[in-house]
This record gives sequence, structure tokens and C-alpha cells, in this order.
Amino acid sequence: MPRRELPPLLGTGHFRVLIGPSELGFSEVGRLSSETDVTLPPEGRSHRFETVVLRRALTRSTELYDWRREIMGGKDDRRPVMIHQLDAAGGGVVNSWRLEGAWPCRWSGPSFNAAGNDVAIEELELAYDDLVWLAETDRPPSTSSRSRTKSEGA
Repeated sequence: MPRRELPPLLGTGHFRVLIGPSELGFSEVGRLSSETDVTLPPEGRSHRFETVVLRRALTRSTELYDWRREIMGGKDDRRPVMIHQLDAAGGGVVNSWRLEGAWPCRWSGPSFNAAGNDVAIEELELAYDDLVWLAETDRPPSTSSRSRTKSEGA
């Protein structure tokens, strides 16, 4: 029996986040999740996407806070958000997800503690209309997937 080679396991430590056309650095992206209320009968079940939390070191940039303030002021400023999982630091894209119609439903700044030396963190929580897991054909090929395709004889 020929030995079947298992696909490599994918890590969570390397990723990119784009909000609209801008790539922003984040230290953490919360879980991408959808759920169905199974307590209701099938014809009355509701389906929804859970919010996702983005975390990053606080800088002097008020870009995320300003976006939240615009929403609070009544502006409908929904943006596409792309999350790319990479195969290594600076590597090729192995998975991509697009949050359609994303908008900040919560922003939080750091807590302060005179006895600590933690990095100041800001969080942006996003609500969105749809979550799309992009297939390989829906995005441009990365360097690593092109070389993998060539080595596989395609």
C-alpha cells in the first residue's frame, strides 16, 4: 500500500490584515465564527456571524479610534476586511477570509498599572454582514503556491 503524504499543518503565528486598502499590523485576530440557534425549530432558526476582535500595540495613531467615532456619530462606514494566513513570516498566503461590510462595534484602549510593564494594547471589535473563505482560485497565487504547483508537476 503506498504511503499517503499528509498535508502540512498550518500555524497561526503569521498573518496579514487589510482594512479597506490599508494593511495594518495586529498582534492577534480573534476567532472567525458563525453560529445557528439550534433551540428554535429548523424553519425559525437564526444564523449569525460572531464579532471578531483585533488586537495590536497602541501607537500614536488614532485611525481605529477615529473609525469607531465615525460609526458612533451615525456614519455608515462599512469596510471590507481581509485576513490572510501566511505559511511563514513574510511567506505566501495559504488561506484568506473576507469580512464583508465590517464596522467597529467596540474599541477599547489600554488599562494602566503603575506596578506593571506590559505593552499598551488597543482592541477593535468588528461586526460584519458576511464571512467569505476565499478559495485558491479567488485570490492571486502566492510565491509558495506557485512553486508547490511546479514541484507537483502541474
